[in-house]
Amino acid sequence: MKEVLQHNFASEKPTSLFTTFIVDDETNAKIIEEIKSSGDKQDYKTNVKAYMTDWQMKDKPGFDVLEKKILEVSAFLSAKYYNRPDTKLRVDNFWGMIYKKGDYARVHDHWPALWSGVYYIKAPKGGGDIEFPQLKQKITPKDNMMIIFDGYTRHGVTENLSNEERIAVSFNVKETI
Repeated sequence: MKEVLQHNFASEKPTSLFTTFIVDDETNAKIIEEIKSSGDKQDYKTNVKAYMTDWQMKDKPGFDVLEKKILEVSAFLSAKYYNRPDTKLRVDNFWGMIYKKGDYARVHDHWPALWSGVYYIKAPKGGGDIEFPQLKQKITPKDNMMIIFDGYTRHGVTENLSNEERIAVSFNVKETI
């Protein structure tokens, strides 16, 4: 293969970013405990240049409860915005992160996931925005905020300028066929 050319076009179908809030202090405390006790398993070698757990945390305390909420939101979005009410969904990857001062995430996507997202347990002021460069959008996260988007949507995280930790959980949702 000599070359591959990319052709970009304006589209009638907009790309959407969805946000909601899930306030569950007990679940958040369990997730934080699991993230901190797991240790940094990725050693800053992924797109996430921060402390990061294993990719598969869904059976851990707190994560199991959050998984149900993620699937509920994902099913709602699939039905309402994509007219796919009978889509069978599963959380495929589910990991925790702690961004300390100076940490960030390079721009990337989660294709072939149907949905991708992040749930912010602790999002201090100056802790870093999630940016979507192709959409020319960014969102400043807040505590208990969940952001969900199509898995192919490119995104990254700006540097944490705060002295506080930013604690978040990311996930990929796929269709079970």
